[in-house]
Amino acid sequence: MTVFPGLCKGCGYCIVKCPRQCITWSEALGIYGTPTVTVEGDKCILCQSCALVCPDCAIEVTYIPRPKRKKKYFD
Repeated sequence: MTVFPGLCKGCGYCIVKCPRQCITWSEALGIYGTPTVTVEGDKCILCQSCALVCPDCAIEVTYIPRPKRKKKYFD
């Protein structure tokens, strides 16, 4: 998940819409001098609710699959 602070105007829609409550206010200021958001990546379930509700397209959710694990067979 990527947040673009230069595009975030600090509306807070993503914070309200997140089902896991993993988006919070950041210390960084956005383009309008308002606080931007930050994401706790380990809580995020990649539902994309935040990206869909963001009026400024300041959030991008990209799924990157983990490498396939090799199965270990025991004798």
